[in-house]
Amino acid sequence: MQKFLPIFPLSMVAYPGEELKLHIFEPRYKQLIRECIQEEKSFGIPVINKNEILDYGTEMIVNGISKEYLNGEVDIVITGLQAFRILDIVQVIPDKLYSGAVVSVINNVLDIHSNINNEFDQLTDELFQMLEIQNKLVEKGIISQSFKMAHYVGFNILEEFELLKHSRESVRKKIIIQHIKNILPGLRQAAAIRERAKMNGQFHILNPPDFL
Repeated sequence: MQKFLPIFPLSMVAYPGEELKLHIFEPRYKQLIRECIQEEKSFGIPVINKNEILDYGTEMIVNGISKEYLNGEVDIVITGLQAFRILDIVQVIPDKLYSGAVVSVINNVLDIHSNINNEFDQLTDELFQMLEIQNKLVEKGIISQSFKMAHYVGFNILEEFELLKHSRESVRKKIIIQHIKNILPGLRQAAAIRERAKMNGQFHILNPPDFL
């Protein structure tokens, strides 16, 4: 499905289902947000990398205003709705300070594969253990885990962007699984070094071999 969205490009990746808090201070985006609230319409956050607008982003809705300032700046809470691919950027919109884009919405396919889900849970558990993170960031059993996990596995912005482009949950989880497999050996080695450092200066209890 194609649609037109006002756009608010940012040097970050927003995902469907993600809640964000933003401080709005530029006149063009104050206008954009004010219109979105008044007209109950959505807007898009395409990704910026190296001063270039990339061709994918996420449609967002404004949940509300947290704080209004005397100079017109606002703190807002927004939530991601669905990913999109940019077909055409409209730089100038009559009577508007902001730009827009014609986009094609990406249908999110929440396909379930138990073997992929099990490996995903196992590897993310080990990752959190290695990083000494106690709180569970993503509840197990939720089939839309990939977008919720993507900011916490060490992706750079282009890797986060690549994940956004895929419509199938199983494919996104496979990407995260492979990434964790790539970084775990280094984390395991770092954990072993930490343990050896903790033992420095302590008495070691070692069992002699049985054959002596």
